[in-house]
Amino acid sequence: MRSLIPFAFLPLWILTCATPALAQRTLADLQRAFVAESRKLGAERPTREQRDTLLDRQIKALAAFLDKEAKGDDRWNGRLMLADLSLALGRREAAAKALKSIDIERAPALLLVSAGAMARHLQLDELKSKCIAAALEKPAPVKDRMAMARLLMIVLHEIEHGERVLAESLAAAKGDEEKAFVRWHRADVLRDREDLPENTGFDELQKLADDLPNTYWGSVAKDRLRATRLSRGDEAIDFKARTITGERVVLSELRGRVVLLSFWSLGDYDLDSLVQTFTNLRRTHGEKLAIVSVCLDREPEVIKESVQKLGLDWPVIGDGKGIENDVALRWFVEGPTLHVIDRTGKVRALGLHVGTKDARSMLDETVRKLTKTK
Repeated sequence: MRSLIPFAFLPLWILTCATPALAQRTLADLQRAFVAESRKLGAERPTREQRDTLLDRQIKALAAFLDKEAKGDDRWNGRLMLADLSLALGRREAAAKALKSIDIERAPALLLVSAGAMARHLQLDELKSKCIAAALEKPAPVKDRMAMARLLMIVLHEIEHGERVLAESLAAAKGDEEKAFVRWHRADVLRDREDLPENTGFDELQKLADDLPNTYWGSVAKDRLRATRLSRGDEAIDFKARTITGERVVLSELRGRVVLLSFWSLGDYDLDSLVQTFTNLRRTHGEKLAIVSVCLDREPEVIKESVQKLGLDWPVIGDGKGIENDVALRWFVEGPTLHVIDRTGKVRALGLHVGTKDARSMLDETVRKLTKTK
């Protein structure tokens, strides 16, 4: 069974949820219930006291699940989650107890590295070392090993161990596609290391693009590098994607129309303004304007439900991969932003937003000029 995403590095809003139903079959079921309750709670603008009360009830529900229902890797993922929730309430001793209850011999490698990172935070150095040592000797899917390398180098500052994971993964890679996948992640980790020259990660991306141009990750590396240099008047970076309703979207096939390429998430403070602005622009410019939006959230079903509630009737790409979505990767987008592409496929505006009156006026004027241009 694959390990879950390390809870220690999930956004805090996921951790401020109400108690789920008592009978939960798996930890994944419990997570979904927590997230749903979290969204409901957030809409009510709770006080800190209310959040803490709900979190305390959640901890008790999770503890009961671990005691009576958890099976397989849920037992260890759940304990990591319990430690994280306890830390959110400042209960360091409870967090340490939950971490120490993880069976190092049976827990998967990625979870152990995540536990090691939390142990470091709690100054449990012996436990941290044991978790890392055990993790390095366990087999793990290549995707998990890439996450392990990132945690080891960026969070734990265990550079040598992280490089070992990457080197072993590259040596074990089967074929160019898997090699490119490992090299992509190595470049991405190097980009975030503060002990290296600023362009180290991008230099590695260039080598990947040059060495393995016919692989998926080689092509993504090429586009991402171009995105770092993208300016007004440049050819837009093309992409092909499927919307949440299964429609095919190809950017180059939208030539002849002005395109708004929007990257957003459900937690954006100006989401309502974005929806209203786009609705007004479509009403004004009709078929001269095309909107393609990419949702950066990680819950496909929640994205679909939210799109319906928001009344969005333009193409929405939302595969649940977050900033690892293909379009976001190629355009080097890691947060909400808005780009404008003209009828000929050239970039005319980068990094816009609709959070202020001036910003909305700028977007309105940009679109108005471009829709009039022949």
